[in-house]
Amino acid sequence: MATELIAALIGAVPVLLLPPEQAIAAAVFGWLLLPLIVLDYQHLWLPNRLVLLLAVMGVLVGPMLTPDIAWTDRATGMLAGFLSLEVIRQAYKFFRKHDGMGAGDPKLFGALGIWLGWQALPMTLLIASAIGLAVVSSLHVIAKHQRNALPFGSFLGVAAFAIVLLAF
Repeated sequence: MATELIAALIGAVPVLLLPPEQAIAAAVFGWLLLPLIVLDYQHLWLPNRLVLLLAVMGVLVGPMLTPDIAWTDRATGMLAGFLSLEVIRQAYKFFRKHDGMGAGDPKLFGALGIWLGWQALPMTLLIASAIGLAVVSSLHVIAKHQRNALPFGSFLGVAAFAIVLLAF
């Protein structure tokens, strides 16, 4: 029931905040993010097919959402998004001898770069990190619960959608 309510809000809130064409694109963006956010949060899994669908739709629908972003900025966003997290992922794995981040997170960040352009990626990362810190702190304080693995892709998805609603 909660997922259905969130899906309805993803469709309704952009209509209230954005011009019609952007509202439609924002809703599509949110609906594509929703299963990724839920799957990552519940199972620490970002399926390649869904991330690829998000990327392809970023090419097709992204310009409706962010018409002022040039294709070169979208391509740069894809590369910068993927490579920035992939370098961190590989460095952690090299030095710590085990995975510290899933392979889906860099792919998701690259797909978000197609939708938002490279300019929005630093703020997306900052907001996602703040959300993650808030979640970890809340779990620790309220439930005295410590979670070993975090669904960073979920935080990236929420942050990206928030940026779309607040910045455009």
